[in-house]
Amino acid sequence: MKHNQSMRIGLIVTDSYQDLQDELLLEGLNSEVLVLDNNSSSDNCRKVSAYMHSSRRFDIIHCVGSTIALLFAAFVPTPVLTTIVRQPSSAEIDLCVQAGKNCFFVLAAGITGLSGIYLASDTCVPQTESGPYYNAIYHQIVRSLVSTEQRPWGFYEVLCCEHPDHKIKRITLWPKKRLSLQMHEKRSEHWFVISGQAKVTIGKDQIILGPAGSADIPVGAVHRVENVSEEPLVFIEVQQGDYFGEDDIIRFEDDFGRS
Repeated sequence: MKHNQSMRIGLIVTDSYQDLQDELLLEGLNSEVLVLDNNSSSDNCRKVSAYMHSSRRFDIIHCVGSTIALLFAAFVPTPVLTTIVRQPSSAEIDLCVQAGKNCFFVLAAGITGLSGIYLASDTCVPQTESGPYYNAIYHQIVRSLVSTEQRPWGFYEVLCCEHPDHKIKRITLWPKKRLSLQMHEKRSEHWFVISGQAKVTIGKDQIILGPAGSADIPVGAVHRVENVSEEPLVFIEVQQGDYFGEDDIIRFEDDFGRS
C-alpha cells in the first residue's frame, strides 16, 4: 500500500463506479464518495452543489461517469477531474470545452468532439476502476497547479490566486540574500515565518523573526526581508487588496540591479 494519506479525494460517481473508492483505498488514498441518482438530475444538482460548497476539504474533486461537477467548478478553487466514459451530448461537450483552468479530463476510447480541453492523461481511461491509474493522475494535477517562480534571491510558489481580495505565496530566500527595499500601493502583506531567521524592515523599524514569528506590512509601507541565517528562510506571504500584479512594486534599493 502506498502512503498518500495526506491527499483528500472528493469522489462523485454514478452507481456503476462505486468500486473506485475501494480501489483508491488500496492505494492509500482516502476519498469521500457521493453517489449520483441515475433517475433524478435535479436531485443530483442539489447534492453536488452542497458537496462542492465545502470543496476546500479536498485536494481534488473527481467526477466519474457524469459532467455535473463542471456546473460548479468555476465557483471553487479545488481542481476538478472529470472522467468521461461515454460519448457526451452537444450540451455536455460545450460544458467541457468552456471549463476553466482548474478542470481536467480523462476520456474513454472513442470519445470525440472534445478538442481544446485539459487532458490529464494521453491514454484512455481503463475499462475497469483503477486506483493506480488515478493515483498517478491526482499527483500529476496537484504538481501542475503549483506555480513556482525563480528569482536571484530564491524562489516562490503561488499557493492561492483564485480570489479577488487576496493571494498567498510560499517564499524561500537563500542564506544571506534579501529582497529589494520596496513598497506597494495596492496591497498590504502579512508574513509568517516557517523556518529560518528573518530580519524584517518596516519603515524605520527592524525586527528579527524566527519560526512562527509574523509581521504586518501596511499599504504604502517601505519594507524588506533579509535572511540572516545559514539556512534557507521560508515564510508565507498573504497579500490583501484589489490588485496583486508584480508590477505593483516600487523599488528603492535592490542587490540585483532591478528597477
